[in-house]
Order: sequence, then structure tokens, then C-alpha cells
Amino acid sequence: MDLVWLQVERWKRVDWLLHGFLGRRGGKGTGVYASLNLSFRVGDDPQVVKDNLCDMKKAVGVHDLRIVTMRQMHGDQILEVKDKHLKEAGAADGMVTEERGLFLGVLTADCVPILFSISGRKLVAVVHAGWRGTLAGITTKMMNYLRDRYDVEPTSVEVALGPAIGSCCYEIGADVAVPLVQKWGSLAERCLQARDRKRFLDLRDLNSLLLERAGVPPGQIFKIGPCTSCATEDFFSYRCERGETGRQMSFIGWL
Repeated sequence: MDLVWLQVERWKRVDWLLHGFLGRRGGKGTGVYASLNLSFRVGDDPQVVKDNLCDMKKAVGVHDLRIVTMRQMHGDQILEVKDKHLKEAGAADGMVTEERGLFLGVLTADCVPILFSISGRKLVAVVHAGWRGTLAGITTKMMNYLRDRYDVEPTSVEVALGPAIGSCCYEIGADVAVPLVQKWGSLAERCLQARDRKRFLDLRDLNSLLLERAGVPPGQIFKIGPCTSCATEDFFSYRCERGETGRQMSFIGWL
């Protein structure tokens, strides 16, 4: 299977922790969904998506285990996942679990997939961060959730932000830029670029800065992979492909 599978180097050395940012290659989809689309919500043939999921799970080593996804809403809702029989946890943009053998998955095609690992704990979390979720503070809310529910110190958190659209390609209007600056001030301004009278946003950088402000040491924040809009041979991109495309998966959990 010709799988694009990006990982955090230091996490690869942690026994029993399995994670990855997957790309679009290696599946059975055709046309705009070529080829490893893993979302049932974009119009692809459901049987092809099932086959893709099965093949992908075999390839990464979790064939007999569950990867739980969520009905992503571009908001700030977070769910705790305990049921290993779930396929979809519900409407949310963040999930947390302490269950071994249960993996959390995020589906994206330009938004930022974010994976959280906690040092010394069998505890993982994921976040889906588009511009609306970033405006709502989904990463900050996740850090608060981990602290309040699990007594997690920010210095014990490591975070990986996967392939997402970059400031090279993510042109935005005032309807996005103004609210972000109003909400996050100088942090948002640092992630905006002006070129040819247009404005461009780096979503990964903004979420990274929000994580730093929440107390995660900069050396424990990793940016993995390219701009999705620049690398459509390897990754789905909603913006570049004009809204008609598949979704790639990012996942994390303990074997």
C-alpha cells in the first residue's frame, strides 16, 4: 500500500504509542476522491470508503482496533471517549481518551489536525482546527480541559500539528482576519501576511502560538508536513480543489 504516513520522530520511539498524519495515496477511490478518502460525508462511494478504512487500519497496525472520529462542526466542543465500540463520538472538534486500544481520528483537507500526547500518561487527545475553531479557541479549550479533567500540567504536554493549508496559499478576507485579530490580538497579527493587497493566514502558526500561551513549551510543539494546497499529489485540499475532494486522517492512541 503506497501510504503517506508522517510521524513525530520522538513519538516513534515511545513504546505502544501509535500515531500518524496520513495522506491521500494508497486507496481505491477515483476521480476527485482519489484515492485514500476516509470520510463518509463528502459524497464518495460508502463501500470504497469502508475498503479504504480497512486497508488503512491494516497498514498502520490497528486492524482489530477502533479509530473513533467525530462529526466535526468547526466549533469548540470536546468529548471524552471511553466506548471502544464507537465509530463516531458525536458532534465535536476535540476528543480525549485514556482507553488503551482506542484511537482518536481527525479528518481534514486544509484545516489543522492536532494530536496531543501527555508525558507519563496513557492519555491522548485530538483537535480539528479550522479558522472558526481557532477563533473559538479550540486548542486553548483543550488545554483547559486536560488541566481541569485530568490534572495535566502544560509542561507535560507534547503537541503535533499536521499538514494544513499554509500562509503561502490561504488567502482570507476581512470577515476572517478582523475577528481573529479582535480575539487574539498580536498573536493573530503575527500569523497574517499581506501580499499584493491580499491577506494570508497561517493557521498552524496561530494555533502553535495559542498552545505556547497556554503553557506548552515551544520545544514540545511540532509542525509536521507541508502545506496541503501546495502538495495535492499527497494530500487533499479543499481550497485548491474547489471544495470537491476527500479527507485524509490523522490519528493517535495507545496499543
